[in-house]
Amino acid sequence: MKRTVLIALMLCLGLASTGLAKTWTAEELSSYSQAEIEAMGDKNIDQQIAYWEWRKAVADERIAALEPQVLPLRAARDALSARIAELTAEINSLRAQIQALLNAGVNHYILEGESLWKIASYHYYYGDGSQWPVIFERNRDTISDANLIYAGHSLWVPVPLLNAYTVIEGDFLGKIAGYAVVYGDRGMWPQLYEANASIISDPNLIYPGQVLNVNRSARTGGSR
Repeated sequence: MKRTVLIALMLCLGLASTGLAKTWTAEELSSYSQAEIEAMGDKNIDQQIAYWEWRKAVADERIAALEPQVLPLRAARDALSARIAELTAEINSLRAQIQALLNAGVNHYILEGESLWKIASYHYYYGDGSQWPVIFERNRDTISDANLIYAGHSLWVPVPLLNAYTVIEGDFLGKIAGYAVVYGDRGMWPQLYEANASIISDPNLIYPGQVLNVNRSARTGGSR
């Protein structure tokens, strides 16, 4: 720290009658420790004041010297804070999406002779029986043994509702509407027909490979 200029502090405490005041140089004041100054108590009040004024001047000088370095750091801090806020919002959004996916699913009514493997193999679910553990994990609260499921019960299959469906051999509108990933209700086939009137001239005639639009404004099965 530069101390080329002596700090002369003119104090009049106790010396007003003479018009004179004691002055201390920076070197003289710096020779005292803070403890020594505080130990003076009620003595040498003018010297104590001079000491603390000198300490303040030194601190102000140091602050002024550091200010050019501090300003860019403050700007960087503000930029980082803004970025952290953005990332936090993104993380919260992703968490919400993950939770929505975890909660998504369709309710499947178990029929006689079905197994988790068979259910997973249905083309409108996974089309792959080996995916049965996904269904099992989703339903651990109601299924303790993957080999024991019962007709008449229901379980949740963690798949999204479809917005489009590709017709396969043996399909008809009522059957498609009854799939849980479509409407879960065969009686809703008219809505499926209306949504695809541009490609279906006769509701009794649909063909494998046709891609049908699934109108999501219809009442559908939900999620839990």
